[in-house]
Amino acid sequence: MKTKVEIFSTQKLKIFFTNLYSLFEVKLKDLHDLESCSNSKNLSIVFFENQDFVKEKVLKNILQNENFICIYNELSILEKPSLDLNKNMTAPLSISKFIDRINETINKKEYVYRNIELSKNFITNRNTKENNYLTQAENLILIKLFTEKKINKKLIEREVLDIKQDLNTCSIESHLNRIRKKLKKIDSDFSVFSKNSNIFLEIINPDK
Repeated sequence: MKTKVEIFSTQKLKIFFTNLYSLFEVKLKDLHDLESCSNSKNLSIVFFENQDFVKEKVLKNILQNENFICIYNELSILEKPSLDLNKNMTAPLSISKFIDRINETINKKEYVYRNIELSKNFITNRNTKENNYLTQAENLILIKLFTEKKINKKLIEREVLDIKQDLNTCSIESHLNRIRKKLKKIDSDFSVFSKNSNIFLEIINPDK
């Protein structure tokens, strides 16, 4: 499952995002859609240009929403005290820098399921505070599982691990085994299972 990314921009910028289709599930929207989407829970990118104006209330919602990244085409806009300089960017910017910022935002986001929190490549037991480091592949697999609860094994192989269809599934099973061990080590009350073509989360200590 690719990460869903909503992008708000003018029509002339939309060709830029064809570079992202192989990496993310991109949904392109017009800037006038912002008012109805400012509370979105999907990762959202907003491109502001000189002539672009939004209502103050909408702008405030966007700036307070951790799922939004804003890109401005002039440095003077960033002088506003309400803008988080670590969260926003100015144009021009390269596609590699843009993708890096999206992935950085995804990895920083906190995901919670049962007694485990996933953040910044670490899984942490919310009760005992024990934690364990995840590799990038393990982190991406768990992000998908925390979000979807059940995912197709072939999609994970193709989109997360970039495994070609003519290879066997040893690699994905190896990653899943390591994830199980790390969850068990910090006393998670659920684990990762695979059956047939699906990978899913299953509670192992229902009384917790």
